[in-house]
Amino acid sequence: MAHAFISYSHSDEYTVKPLHTHMSQLTREGDLTSWFDGEILAGGSLNEDINSKLNKADLFIAIVSPDYLNSAYCYDIEFQKALGRFAEGQLKIVPVIAQPCDWKSSPFGKFKAIPKDGKPISEWTNENNAFLNIIDELRKLVTEDPKTTTAATANKPQTLYKVKRDFDPVDHLNFRDASFDTIHEYFTGAIDEINGVNEIKARFVSNTPKQQFTCVITNRAKISTTGYISIGIQQSDHFGRNGITYALSERLNQNIYGNNFTISNNDYELFWSKHDLMSNIQNKQKLKAKEIAKLLWEEFIAQVGITC
Repeated sequence: MAHAFISYSHSDEYTVKPLHTHMSQLTREGDLTSWFDGEILAGGSLNEDINSKLNKADLFIAIVSPDYLNSAYCYDIEFQKALGRFAEGQLKIVPVIAQPCDWKSSPFGKFKAIPKDGKPISEWTNENNAFLNIIDELRKLVTEDPKTTTAATANKPQTLYKVKRDFDPVDHLNFRDASFDTIHEYFTGAIDEINGVNEIKARFVSNTPKQQFTCVITNRAKISTTGYISIGIQQSDHFGRNGITYALSERLNQNIYGNNFTISNNDYELFWSKHDLMSNIQNKQKLKAKEIAKLLWEEFIAQVGITC
């Protein structure tokens, strides 16, 4: 039988209680027991009881929400201790996404999240279906081959060592194309999300994700407020640099100076830098593809009076 420790912010009690209820069949089957701090009896020592249960747990189930990520106790104490036990192969970590939040940028991002595709419970039309999907995934997890190691259920922790290497033109092209795909994926999700906001409409105007795409956004709450952004792959220039270029317009003219991100590297990794072609000044700040996507999205929506 597996023992689960449920870590949650008290603001998310409304999620923990139905989860506990849906787990009842797993408990009857003898496959899983679960514990959360609501079971501490009056007069009990909170820290001692929590530490004791966490030290004995096989599963660390985190109810992830904005409040959880903001919690000094849940995130900074319970989760960090769980990460240590995970690194030692002593337990598995299962993020349960309760509400939309920036969990993918946190260490939770390296674990498979539930419900399906990490879709927050709050966004399911029928939340019982979300909980059913969670239970199905937990059943698979606790009834798997006991010889399966905890590290096999998530990506391996990143190595603490860095090795110097050289980067050839193929490395640069692969890095550029993968980054562009990440930016396109970010905009696809962000457009779906912002279309749920009253008075705001956004969509792709043209969409050739392997090369470039254009998006449009309107704010009906402000008269004649429309914004565009075009993003594309910048072909190698005469210096041999590959990059990503963009313009706050309906078209992307790669034959004129514009806004660009170029690939840079140190002895260990490739990264992105902001390059102002007009002044030929390059900002050596190390950027990842998701950071570029976020910067471009914020410029895009700012045109129509929206801020994140």
